[in-house]
Amino acid sequence: MTTKTPDAVGPAGKADYRSTLNLPDTPFPMRGDLPKREPQWVKQWQDKGLYQKLRDARQGAPKFILHDGPPYANGQIHMGHAVNKILKDMIVKARQLKGMDAAYIPGWDCHGLPIENAIEKKFGRKLARDDMQAKSRAYATEQIDLQREDFKRLGVLGDWDHPYRTMDFKNEAEEIRAFKRVIERGFVYRGLKPVYWCFDCGSSLAEFEIEYADKKSQTLDVGFLCAEPANLASAFGLETLAKDAFAVIWTTTAWTIPANQALNAHPELTYALVDTERGLLVLAQDLVTACLERFGLTGTVLATTNGKALGGIHFRHPLSAVDAGYDRLSPVYLADYVSATDGTGIVHSAPAYGVEDFNSCVAHGMAYDDILNPVQGNGSYAADFPLFGGQHIWKACPVIIDTLREAGRLFCSTDIVHSYPHCWRHKTPVIYRAAAQWFIRMDEGEGVFTKDKAPQSLRKIALEAIENTAFYPENGKVRLRDMIAG
Repeated sequence: MTTKTPDAVGPAGKADYRSTLNLPDTPFPMRGDLPKREPQWVKQWQDKGLYQKLRDARQGAPKFILHDGPPYANGQIHMGHAVNKILKDMIVKARQLKGMDAAYIPGWDCHGLPIENAIEKKFGRKLARDDMQAKSRAYATEQIDLQREDFKRLGVLGDWDHPYRTMDFKNEAEEIRAFKRVIERGFVYRGLKPVYWCFDCGSSLAEFEIEYADKKSQTLDVGFLCAEPANLASAFGLETLAKDAFAVIWTTTAWTIPANQALNAHPELTYALVDTERGLLVLAQDLVTACLERFGLTGTVLATTNGKALGGIHFRHPLSAVDAGYDRLSPVYLADYVSATDGTGIVHSAPAYGVEDFNSCVAHGMAYDDILNPVQGNGSYAADFPLFGGQHIWKACPVIIDTLREAGRLFCSTDIVHSYPHCWRHKTPVIYRAAAQWFIRMDEGEGVFTKDKAPQSLRKIALEAIENTAFYPENGKVRLRDMIAG
């Protein structure tokens, strides 16, 4: 540092007040020039092997390990990546300064549909499996290299030369070995469950792979002829029924009607038996006026009863008179999810194509093997399915509606536009479809290929582990415990 005593008068004879100050003379530049200087610092850290020197300096010190949830190896990093990585880097460096051996091993998630989607956009959908896997692996490797350089540029210190990647063969092998152990302990079983299904993907979708968009659908009100008129009369406190009686349902999924196996009524709702020119109709009392107006009918309420009285009464499938393949009965099950806010107050149940329908039917004793599931993975009915075999469900909807109309079972049909789940990948409508799935059992039960059955359920093991783990902040523990406890 030097001190200057400049002349206070400038060249033009004017006072130069700046020169009257004694300022330090340093080699520091006046400007930060961070865009130019930061890359130089990062390069210096790399050239000096700073991260390894930090590890050497903390050998034998208490360890601090940050288990980093990895970013997905797809696309350039964005502000979310930056916030995530910088906050974690601050924590690791703070522990390092505290005297701990704070190693940081970065990683990448290399599996899943986003990478496959990127490959399909570039090379098309008709790739062979091996070709798809090879191209996906190469793409993920390329994306990792790009993201790694960006993370380094952010100043994040870590073992960038030895990251973990989910696609590394060693990691894949260890995952299989871990899953084998889960099987051996009796936690894995095979079951049936309705899941989101995309015909274009040819597979089930997770909740996060669903997005909603408007879809045009046909609503329809369909009548189910009562197969036990004496029981229905008794439920309404009548001696007999003078006409055919129908339980009327409302739905926006005409394609599910052929797979109907039950009807659902709410045990606490009040239902009316309405005399009309098309027979006696069972409707929720609060919806009688709206329904008759929609059907274009006039009617008189003969009697009312609560939904509980309707439980167990059987009705015929609306296509039973059209084809012998539909000559079956649909019992009324009582279900709390039924409401009288719209429709008819009675819900038709095709258990293979709805979670609530599935749960209701199974709860009432329907075996998995008895659940009808005629829709194939490509969206078409099975070839031998009565009346509609081989037809794609979306194209079959108007055919089903016309068939119901000709059978005298259609009371109304209109077009609506409503929000409907779509595949985020293909932007096409999806359905719920029962598919055999592998599950990890949280509670007691039998698993497949059990060799060393665990003495406790997985839920109890997980809850005990949570209690023996320190959480910062503490509310994270409560949230996780409540989620596992169910």
